[in-house]
Amino acid sequence: MVLVTVTGLGGCVFGLVAVRYEVGLLRRGIRVDARVVGVRQYEDGDGGMNFRPIVAFTLPDGAEVRGESHSRIHEYQPPETISVVYDPRHPAGFSEGTHLLVFGLVLIGSVGMVLFGGWSLLT
Repeated sequence: MVLVTVTGLGGCVFGLVAVRYEVGLLRRGIRVDARVVGVRQYEDGDGGMNFRPIVAFTLPDGAEVRGESHSRIHEYQPPETISVVYDPRHPAGFSEGTHLLVFGLVLIGSVGMVLFGGWSLLT
């Protein structure tokens, strides 16, 4: 039960940091349409194939930002467009959307692990 509690505490810290980052991106982020300029294909540990789009978008000052998405999503083909949110202070830090729900569930599950582990240690 100590392992459950420690793992839960680690998940709580990760969840809090991730939720804070996503909320910050929502507050200051700018949504733009990005062009898919390529797709990186890679194999996961189970032998399945995953795809990550390589996208490009133009900032208001005319500079182009190009980068690989960090979300595993279905296969996109150039010249499709994807809506992305970027941080104006660090445009290379972009996302197709927020992962707030996922990180919130991690946080809630981690809190549950801490409560379950702590309760089990006390009884």
